[in-house]
Amino acid sequence: MPSSTPVNSSKPVGWAVNCTYGFGAVAYGIKDNGFAYLLLLFYGTVVGLEPALAGTALLVALIFDAFSDPVVGYWSDNTRSRWGRRHPFMYAAAVPVALCYSLLWQPPEWSDGALFAYLVIMAILIRTLITFYETPSSALMPELTADYDERTSIQAWRSFFGWAGGAGMAVFTYGFLLVPTEAYPVGILNRDGYQTYGQISAVVMLVAILVSALGTHHRI
Repeated sequence: MPSSTPVNSSKPVGWAVNCTYGFGAVAYGIKDNGFAYLLLLFYGTVVGLEPALAGTALLVALIFDAFSDPVVGYWSDNTRSRWGRRHPFMYAAAVPVALCYSLLWQPPEWSDGALFAYLVIMAILIRTLITFYETPSSALMPELTADYDERTSIQAWRSFFGWAGGAGMAVFTYGFLLVPTEAYPVGILNRDGYQTYGQISAVVMLVAILVSALGTHHRI
């Protein structure tokens, strides 16, 4: 049974751990920016779901998230495994969150009521699955090192990657995927562009989570 403090926490944290651990925040950054700047536009304007229903769906998911965060945190804190307390959750989240994020941007041609249910379910799944990665990952940081300066450096890298991931994907999306074309003079109405965004984002999120989990695995 692993102890509450990793045996490697006394060893200096090198640049590789700083980068791989921080890189995982790219997944959260992409999700956060996508939900904040693209999702309502996509469902309310492109897909055609009543904007009030789209907003309500995201609100329901947000309320659910407020309850799932402490549950996952408690579960992770009390987990005992050969992979430690955090990594089982980080690994488990990778594929499902990528799959769900891609499907979020490929809604079926359903009625408003069915689309509302679809958006509620997908938004809850994505928020919960991101919590399965993000909450244990955040709790992992003080377990990587006991040194105050190293913890500060790790958190700085994490914050940078979270911001860069979200901002970078947004710039890429608006600059290359939602540009005006003959078929879509108003680029932000291009449904295919959002689907491509979802697929690319899903792959990046998958890679980010796995890189972070694998890059810190040796410090369990």
